[in-house]
Amino acid sequence: MTQALLASVLSTLDILVLEYQSDQSFKVLGNIPGWYRSLSRSGQDHNSLVPLTDTFSFLTCFLDDAQQFWQQEQSEILRSGLWIEVNESGAEIPLEASAIRVQAQKILLIALSQTTYTEKSVLIQQGRENALSHSAERKQAAEQLRQSIFYDWLTELPNQSFIRLRLVEALADIKKDAIHAFAFLYIDIKRFKAINTRLGLWAGDQLLTMVAQRLSAQLRPDDIAARFGADDFVVLIRGISGEQETRQIADQIQRQLLVPYQLNTQELRVQFDIGITMGTSLYQQPEDLIRDACTAMEHAKSSGSQNYAIFHQTMHLQSLTRVQLEHDLVSAIWQNELRVCYQPIVSLEDASLVAFEALVRWQHPTLGLLSPNQFISIAEDSGLIVPIGAWILREACEQMQQWRQQAHFHLSMHVNLSARQLDQLDLFSSIQRILADTHLDPKELKLEITESMVFNNLEYAASVLRKIKSLGIQLSMDDFGTGYASLSYLRQLPIDNLKIDRSFVETIDTKGTESEIIQAVIQLAHSLNIDVVAEGVETLEQARYLQGLGCEYAQGYLFAKPLDAVDAEKLLNHNFSDCLQPLTI
Repeated sequence: MTQALLASVLSTLDILVLEYQSDQSFKVLGNIPGWYRSLSRSGQDHNSLVPLTDTFSFLTCFLDDAQQFWQQEQSEILRSGLWIEVNESGAEIPLEASAIRVQAQKILLIALSQTTYTEKSVLIQQGRENALSHSAERKQAAEQLRQSIFYDWLTELPNQSFIRLRLVEALADIKKDAIHAFAFLYIDIKRFKAINTRLGLWAGDQLLTMVAQRLSAQLRPDDIAARFGADDFVVLIRGISGEQETRQIADQIQRQLLVPYQLNTQELRVQFDIGITMGTSLYQQPEDLIRDACTAMEHAKSSGSQNYAIFHQTMHLQSLTRVQLEHDLVSAIWQNELRVCYQPIVSLEDASLVAFEALVRWQHPTLGLLSPNQFISIAEDSGLIVPIGAWILREACEQMQQWRQQAHFHLSMHVNLSARQLDQLDLFSSIQRILADTHLDPKELKLEITESMVFNNLEYAASVLRKIKSLGIQLSMDDFGTGYASLSYLRQLPIDNLKIDRSFVETIDTKGTESEIIQAVIQLAHSLNIDVVAEGVETLEQARYLQGLGCEYAQGYLFAKPLDAVDAEKLLNHNFSDCLQPLTI
């Protein structure tokens, strides 16, 4: 084992390194882990020479003859208790404690990672007792210890310590020969905390176990899957040809993970974000690989168009920008930098104004006016969307009530609900409180949800939405067609209308297959007595086509961009027939 590889190992584990001296004592090298201070006697000079039978008396219980052991020329470790074999090439990495040779110096490594001090004490005592019993029992104790240190108790997958060691090996291999190419996948379960909150911890544990089983089933012989955190998994893919093969494997893994999970009698649909790092000789430490995979995962999470991404260097700058924006967003709420704009929704039947949708903007002090796609995902991930969403709802209700008092008209205000808000236990009472404070008639409020919000747990979402609807509030399914919803879902949700996503509307002019999809959606929605709003309408041809299909309402730049309250107020008595000419109305 080279000095460089030894340094790599030391950086990945909470270990103690001792250099064997000629007088059978040990000199402590490098940083001193906290657990060593706990085990050693108070006042001990950790940089001094310490005898084997003094501070580390418990280790002698694992050796038949400590003196004879250190006289051996070979770096083979007695296979008992906590000891395993480690050869000079570093093919095996120390699990709990081992001896190696570096430039003719005998080094003892003691690694007590992934355990608390209390657990260490128990393990040491168990090892002391087992070491004095039969050899088979000692081997069994060693295997049990290995399992507890390097494997996750719930999923039985390798854990974080294990995969870090394998990453050390993978980096060492690829530095020797590029043929040892590998990829590292970091997988995050979306909204896992919400699953625990809604269904209970038992459901979360069961889901983690099922995800682990599916990952294991997708592995090739040399691949490794591990549980890396509470709701995170990683996969080390070895022996790959490049990015194209990595994408194929990622696609296959993702397809399997997205298959609905059956938890008792309940079907659960779960989404995942995956970040991928391609292993190269440029990486020095496992932490660098893990960091970049997490950066790629965050990029995938914020992109919205895909659920996995492969890391590239430009993501570093994007990551730093994202961190800064999250920091700025905290103060933006209290510095009154957020703005609510209003975009009209128009009837395609008579060109009248029927509603406004409240849309948030951020007047950043240095970056200028930011649109929602530049910061809403950050607000979602950080949890800031909860206070922001409540503020938007209050602002929109106050504005609608103010307009309502100025003139007698029948309009509604559309306000978006976020996934985080839907998970809030006090959502219902918060909406009640805002309606009471603003004196807005609930019938004039329409809350918009997205398909992905009800994707995880339809039964829970339906119960929350029914409770909200009991107040007299209307509900709308936003961005329909981009997620996972189907008409079978719509039958179970108390939806009043759905909004066709702009990605479908913009293809109307090309007469592609998406136009046929729009026609099917409108017909089927009408069969359920659900009205349809088309988003992103920008041309007269699009409006004409939608009207011909029986679409009731439209929203888009053909009528108006999102406006501030002053400009939006000018449209209260406006008829949009000039925008729809020469349609027959």
